[in-house]
Amino acid sequence: MNSAGSQPASASWARNVSATAPFTQRPPSPPYIHIPSIAEDGRASMSILPSFDGVNSSHLTQEDLEIITQGKPQFAQDTANIWRYEMRRAAQPILDFLYLGPASAVKDHEFLKREGITMLLAVMDAKFAGSLMSVKKTAESLGLAYGSVEVDMDNLNHVFRTATRTINDHLLDIYRGQAISPHAILHSPQDGKIIIDTASFKRGKVFVCCETGNDRSAAVAAAYLIDVFGANMVTALQFVGLQRFCTSFSDDIKNKLRTYEDILTATRDVSRVRHLHSDGRSNLAYQPVNVAQGKRSIDDAMEIDGEEGSGAELDEERYNGRDFAPFVES
Repeated sequence: MNSAGSQPASASWARNVSATAPFTQRPPSPPYIHIPSIAEDGRASMSILPSFDGVNSSHLTQEDLEIITQGKPQFAQDTANIWRYEMRRAAQPILDFLYLGPASAVKDHEFLKREGITMLLAVMDAKFAGSLMSVKKTAESLGLAYGSVEVDMDNLNHVFRTATRTINDHLLDIYRGQAISPHAILHSPQDGKIIIDTASFKRGKVFVCCETGNDRSAAVAAAYLIDVFGANMVTALQFVGLQRFCTSFSDDIKNKLRTYEDILTATRDVSRVRHLHSDGRSNLAYQPVNVAQGKRSIDDAMEIDGEEGSGAELDEERYNGRDFAPFVES
């Protein structure tokens, strides 16, 4: 125990150092993720193209992807110069079959009919799950399909997956429901595809909405681009932001979308390897792993056996090239 007049060693040490940069007294937060404007690259538009290479083949087949996207590239134009404040109250097409806007826009029945909307998907706050019941009532009154997802920041990955599957399942159902006859649902012997009368075919279209159309539903739209078009997080947010200029993505949402992208990338890689194995095209031979008995030695753990230099020297290599020192001696 220290005497009344003495100071702890840590206090004495603290008086002899000073901080080299400002510090904030708050809990740690995710780093800021900058989403650059396409104007920084001198572009006024951008495009994305559906590619099966970026799709999880365990969820969608090549034929499913072609049905959903029609194999068409999707374009987005920079609307900053023509955007008006009142446009945030309407819905805008993100893709030619996916619309984004506020829940209040479903009151415009003429718009829904004119654009050929076939499904309303409500993205609700889990704390206020009944807040968008008007969307369900509109769907029922107009004979449209209805879907909903409840968003909690802790389960966004599940929400993204559920919303994407809901959209895709609806689009596939609309397509298959227009087969020329019940017998035509069976695959055609000529081309292995469902027979559709292209002259009368009407494509399914989904309107995704939340209270504002700017945050939760916008995140679902961005996740859809990542999942179905294989876009990365930055490209997806840029694309959605061009089509609906008033969208707003918090850093928390950006980090969730980045995590979702990483999960999808890993899932696609596993699916691709399994597909190669099933086709007998993989050159990867199974190699059994030798499991060592007993505990590893300290040299094995630090992986320095046979290397020059001591463990301390190797540890110091981590700091090479780091010029910033948070504290210096006074």
